[in-house]
Amino acid sequence: MNLLAVDTSTASCSVALFNDDRLLEEAVYTAGKTHSRHLMSMIRRILENCRCDPVDIGGIAVTRGPGTFTGLRIGISTVKGLAVATGAPVVGISSLAALAFPFSLQDCPVVAMIDARRGEIYHAQFRGVTGGVPELAVRVSVCSPETAAAQLPDNAVLVGSGAVLYREVFETRCPRIRFADTTQHVIRASSVGMLALLRFHQQDVDPIGALSPEYIRKSDAQIHATGHQLGAQTTRRDI
Repeated sequence: MNLLAVDTSTASCSVALFNDDRLLEEAVYTAGKTHSRHLMSMIRRILENCRCDPVDIGGIAVTRGPGTFTGLRIGISTVKGLAVATGAPVVGISSLAALAFPFSLQDCPVVAMIDARRGEIYHAQFRGVTGGVPELAVRVSVCSPETAAAQLPDNAVLVGSGAVLYREVFETRCPRIRFADTTQHVIRASSVGMLALLRFHQQDVDPIGALSPEYIRKSDAQIHATGHQLGAQTTRRDI
């Protein structure tokens, strides 16, 4: 089976193509421009390089979040379009699990962190492996780096954009934690694909219509809209 894997959940963008369990090619883009400008060209280039027609794609994987709201929408909408055009089944993968995947065999807690902006991070703690998948030890949450630091176990490995951005906070408050290497803080589509292959082998796929971003918290637009609604209600009561 040819599996196409896509990640657009953070500032980086990555695409990978597998044939069965073999990685054929991977591309990672970290320049930070809007993913809509280059995602399709990355997919097209990889398919051409591997001489794989879109109709030969047997499955598609995509990160479903948490992450940037715009990035998640671009990735998921692109994958949905490809799935409809090719008839390929789809699997949504946690972006935090994809960050933790390269550390699955390490005998220590792994805490994946993604910058959530507004001075907060999305984070989840993983430990050990179950069926080849990092085992979630502490559920996904969003909070300040100071709050997250208070929850970190000793000897934990921190990975992801949140760990990089708030490194000084964690180093000051948690002297026994460690940080992943510089190149490991970017989500790789190859990790997304490996996690997805395990689900495809189990015939565990997501209905296209049900595949949606997992934002964890409300977007700025939603908060702004809620504020307007509350203001309007208050105004009507005052009248």
